[in-house]
Amino acid sequence: MDKRETVGQRIHRRRLELGVSLNDLARALGKNRSTVYRYENSRIEKLPSDALEAIAQALDTTPEALMGWNAPREATPQSVIPARSLKPMPIIGSVRAGWNGLALEELQGVDYADVGTPADYFFLRVTGDSMAPQINPGDLALVHRQPTADSGDIVVVIVGGEMGTIKQFLRRGASVVLHPFNQAYDDMVFSGDELERLTIAGRVVETKRKW
Repeated sequence: MDKRETVGQRIHRRRLELGVSLNDLARALGKNRSTVYRYENSRIEKLPSDALEAIAQALDTTPEALMGWNAPREATPQSVIPARSLKPMPIIGSVRAGWNGLALEELQGVDYADVGTPADYFFLRVTGDSMAPQINPGDLALVHRQPTADSGDIVVVIVGGEMGTIKQFLRRGASVVLHPFNQAYDDMVFSGDELERLTIAGRVVETKRKW
C-alpha cells in the first residue's frame, strides 16, 4: 500500500477495484455525486468518522485500510454494493413499435441492475398511474426484451402501434386481458382479430422507486 496516498485517493482506488460507479457509491451513502467526488479529491479536508465508516462498509473494506493503516480485505458477498454484478442499462421515456423491431425513444441516462446480458434489458420510466399504487409515475421499470408473456406477467405492451403501456397480462380462454392495478381504470380485453393489435415489448422484472 502506498503510504503517500491520501484518504480520497484510497477511496477512489478501492471503488475502481470493485468496479463501483460514483453514482452507485453516492446512492449507497445517501449522498449526492458531488459530495463523493469531493471525498475522492480531498476537497473535504477532515472526513467525519461516521462518513469514513459508511464508505468503508459500502466498499467492503475497513476505515483503517482507507486511512492507510493496513491492507483492505477482499470483497465478500455482504458488500453493500454488489459492484461486480451491476450493469448499466439505458433509461428511456417511451417505447413503440417500429419497422426494425422496437423503437426506444427519449434516452434519459442510465441506471444499474444485476443482470447477465445487459443488451436484453432496458429501464422504462413510468409516466402514468394506471398501475398505482404498486407502480407509480417516476418509477423505473426494468424490462426484459421478449415478444411473449405468461399469464400473470407484468408487461410493456404496445396497442395498435401506439406508445407502450405497462399492464398485467392475463389470458382468459381465447382472449387476452390487459389489467391495470389502479381500480380507476378498466380492463382492456382483446380477442379474435383484435389480438393482432398487441405487441409485447418485454416483461417487467422489477421496479425501482425514484425519489
